Formats: sequence, C-alpha cells, structure tokens
Amino acid sequence: MSPPDLVLMGRAAGAFGLKGEVKLTSFATDDAIFQRAGVIYLGPDPERARPLKLLSMRPHGGRILLRLAEIKNREEAAALGGAWAYLRREYLAPLAEDEYYWFQLKGASVITVEGRQLGRVHAVVDYGAHDLLVVRDAAGGEWMIPVTQDVVQTMDLEAGEIVVEPTPGLLEAQGWEQDEAGG
Repeated sequence: MSPPDLVLMGRAAGAFGLKGEVKLTSFATDDAIFQRAGVIYLGPDPERARPLKLLSMRPHGGRILLRLAEIKNREEAAALGGAWAYLRREYLAPLAEDEYYWFQLKGASVITVEGRQLGRVHAVVDYGAHDLLVVRDAAGGEWMIPVTQDVVQTMDLEAGEIVVEPTPGLLEAQGWEQDEAGG
C-alpha cells in the first residue's frame, strides 16, 4: 500500500493494564471511525506502519483504549508507545463541497490575490475560533494565516493552491518585510 492511502489519525501513548490494551490519543472528530475501519496502521511513518486488527475499543480518560489481535501483552503494547496511528483514506467520511481535511491542505501553495507567493502550507492548527494555516516560505519564514471567509478567497485542493487576501497588518505583525510583499 502506498503512503498516500493512509491518513494520520492519532498517536499511541503506550500500554494500559496487563492484557495489552494500547492507549491512543485520537485526532478524529468521531472515534467510531476506528471501529468502521477495523484495521489500524501503527508505526513511525506511513511507509513503515504495520496493519493491526482492531478487536475492541473503549474510551478512557480523554483517550481510547484499543485491543488489537496481534498485541498479546503489556510489553508488546508498551513497545507501540509513540507510534503514529493511520487509517486508510477510504474510511474518512465524505465532505461537503466547502469542507476539507487538514491533510489535504499540507503542501498547498499560498498566494495573495495580487499574485505574491507566500509559501506552502506546512501545517494546519486549531486554536479555537477557526483553523490557521502555518505557511513556510523558501527562506524558512513562517506565517499564520486564518482560514476565514474574509482572508481565504479560493481553495483549489486539486491544483494545490490557496489564494488569500490578508487583512491589513496581518503579515507585517508577524515580521513580513513590506518590500518582500510588494508594498
């Protein structure tokens, strides 16, 4: 399976109990996706993640506990601590036309309405009110761009391009050089 088929959905946090349950910090909005998938891929990256059959799961202290067919004891579960958890993309729920998954934005080119290249989406974060694009330029500078109707003008996921109209002072407040921005 090629890595693009896998989507990051959580991180293993070690063992729980003596029977080999794995604690998982889920990134999913609905943890039932793990049950629908039935197979969870755990590993340091998508290329080296191994498939593990989910037998059962239950919530516990803000995380979920997974019982996996291949994990027989506490030591095996503990060895998975820190592993990233992936699911096959096909198990993701379909989205409305104006919705997106964060992984779809990573690597997209971010351009102002004037045509100025700001950089590429390095990450997407959520600090409450709305998502923020973390955009890195070629020199390593980072800009936080809010994903709001006022700022994001178009988002073409197929072309990998996001056109933005930053509010006055948004980039400058983050150290953007005005001569770099063309004004």
